[in-house]
Amino acid sequence: MTTTYHIPIFFEPFEKQKKAARLLHLLAGFLMIANAWGDFKNPTPHLLFIVVQIAAALVLISYAFTGKKWSANQNATNGLIRILAAAVLFYAASYFYSINDSLRSLLQVFGACGLLLLFFTERKIFKQCVVTIDEKGVHTPANLKDRLIEWKDIDNMVIKNDFVSINTVQNHFIQYETGSVLSELQMDEMNAYCRSKFTKS
Repeated sequence: MTTTYHIPIFFEPFEKQKKAARLLHLLAGFLMIANAWGDFKNPTPHLLFIVVQIAAALVLISYAFTGKKWSANQNATNGLIRILAAAVLFYAASYFYSINDSLRSLLQVFGACGLLLLFFTERKIFKQCVVTIDEKGVHTPANLKDRLIEWKDIDNMVIKNDFVSINTVQNHFIQYETGSVLSELQMDEMNAYCRSKFTKS
């Protein structure tokens, strides 16, 4: 039977990317407000277009400031907001093209495509980050693919209630803040398992 442990952690690079993601929601919202204002100044403004742009902008700006309270599943919620924003910008692109405003139409297409790209690239950063311990070694989070530190490369490893620290044989020190409270029994069990692995390697 294979033994595997998962320890929730705070991963600082992903936390920074989450803040950047909220900023991008704001920028998309302000672009929609600019779309609505630009059309409102026309001699014959399109009321439905203005309402859609303003409504979507309010959703995005609200989510940028209070999104953490909307749902426990931030990954799904953030993805839905990105899809909504992309759809609204594609609608804006179609509208501007219909009134022969090619430049603004192209701007909306670029914005919408960028949001769709973010929809795929941001999915990992909003998932729970974990350090995984198994027979192969210790799997730590990274931007594209989790990094595996094999047992033969680990000189020492300590799991405590507030952090996980790893010393490698290359004299690299890695430390993560834990994202949940670990019991004494859990810590003792995981530390014993880790010692049995890196001392054998």
